[in-house]
Amino acid sequence: MFKEIYVKNFVLIDDLHLEFSEGLSAFTGETGAGKSLLIDAISLLCGARASSEYVAIDKDYALIEGVFTLDEKHPAAVLCEEMGIELEDEMIVTRKINSDGKSSIKINQRSIPLSSLRMIMSQLIDIHSQHDTQYLLNKQYHITLLDEYCHMEKKLDECKKKYQSYQKALHAYEEFQNNELSDDLDFLRYQVNEIDQAELSEEKLSDMNEELNQLNNFEKLNEHLSNAYVHLTNTDKTLENLYEAIHSLESLKEFEWVDELTEKLNDCYYEIEEASSQINDHLQHLDYDENRVNEINEYLFLYNNLKRKHGNSVKEILEKRDQLMQRIEMIENRAEMLEKLKHQVDEAYGSFEKTALEISAIRKEKARLLENEIMKECCDLYLEKARFEVRFEACDANARGLDRVEFYVSMNPGEPLKPLCNVASGGELSRLMLGLKTIFTDLTSIETIIFDEIDTGVSGKVALAIGRKMRQIAQRHQLFAITHLSSVAACAHHHYVVEKTQSADSTKTHIRELDKEEIIASLALMSTNSMSESALMAARELYESAQAK
Repeated sequence: MFKEIYVKNFVLIDDLHLEFSEGLSAFTGETGAGKSLLIDAISLLCGARASSEYVAIDKDYALIEGVFTLDEKHPAAVLCEEMGIELEDEMIVTRKINSDGKSSIKINQRSIPLSSLRMIMSQLIDIHSQHDTQYLLNKQYHITLLDEYCHMEKKLDECKKKYQSYQKALHAYEEFQNNELSDDLDFLRYQVNEIDQAELSEEKLSDMNEELNQLNNFEKLNEHLSNAYVHLTNTDKTLENLYEAIHSLESLKEFEWVDELTEKLNDCYYEIEEASSQINDHLQHLDYDENRVNEINEYLFLYNNLKRKHGNSVKEILEKRDQLMQRIEMIENRAEMLEKLKHQVDEAYGSFEKTALEISAIRKEKARLLENEIMKECCDLYLEKARFEVRFEACDANARGLDRVEFYVSMNPGEPLKPLCNVASGGELSRLMLGLKTIFTDLTSIETIIFDEIDTGVSGKVALAIGRKMRQIAQRHQLFAITHLSSVAACAHHHYVVEKTQSADSTKTHIRELDKEEIIASLALMSTNSMSESALMAARELYESAQAK
């Protein structure tokens, strides 16, 4: 719910703080008093583009702040969580506009871009003016509205996935069909054979590099291994002297600390003996083979040549080999491959078509229910002669199925049904849109709806019907109505008046909530431009009658 708004240095508004409640809130005032300023301020909170023109004269900045309460599972709250914005009990949206035109946006003190603000606020507030009917008049949105009414999200998601599978299969088939496959088959086989002959593996490559390193360092290895062996086995009789030392200590077994020393020397003796044996073993097998050096160098040259042609590692070369084999198979079995891919396309389309037809049947069934509901809304708004119809046409396969949907209406007896965008206008359009909003808004997460003078062009019982319809919507959504009609304002749960004050050097706009007696006086002025006793009596009767519904 939209809980509070604070506006400072905004065009003609110096300092404004309003608290809002549930239900229907009406905003009235003389023409030019500044009712549009409130809509502009809220629009900026919803992501409208900022301008330095919004900053009051001689001020450095303008500030608009809105406070909202929302459930943690609300789509707007979920979006905030995904963006790393922490919400507790409230969401505070702050929009600051500097006099140079630059602006900043924060939610709960965290800066966010304009696109994120629009995404979040589109889940909370819907601003609707007499001319703001794009999504209802645009036939491209009609199928989306119908699908929301049908409540078949899982089925639509299944259809989308099957369509994507069909498109993937079709792309593979067309790509293969359009590929001339003009490669030289013999050359492809030569490339595969060249890789196969190398018998590549990471282990083999590692072993060969290690062996080559030993062969290239034969003299160094031989010299230093021999020196090490001599020092361990011959020089000063290292092992014999160590053995004698151990033998002497063994005569002192009664001393525990001597026993520990004996054990350590024994370990040293056997480790030196083992190391000497291993050094000798390496010396015995150490050999320099020039042919082997050439053989390894030839292999490494072949490997580097394959790297240059096919990839930078054994893995990449072998992957290239698999690709070459697939290419060979495609050339050798073109007809069979085409048939296989065509079968995959037909199978994928058949699965998609089955789901799409099921969706189409649901849409047509629910469309009749929607038509009846909209006709009921039209009757409530004194459009008894209007007709509404959901029409279907077959279309090419797409992620939503096989249907093209468009809303058709006839506003007067004898008129043929025509596309919605071509026939309704003025007051009729406003009433029809209000009826449509009554149904479709309940299908969204929108919590606050703002109607900006959509009652233009109507009067009398029609105006009262519009007010009552708004009051009906306000049972489920918080609703603001900018209106100039007393019949609409009388239906509101809360009534605010927008006033303009002027002095010699300034003009200011103020907004305040009225109490009951002030409301009745305001309704009298709106109806008759009079505060006579009869006007006040009529206004009181209108107010009490509207509030009783």
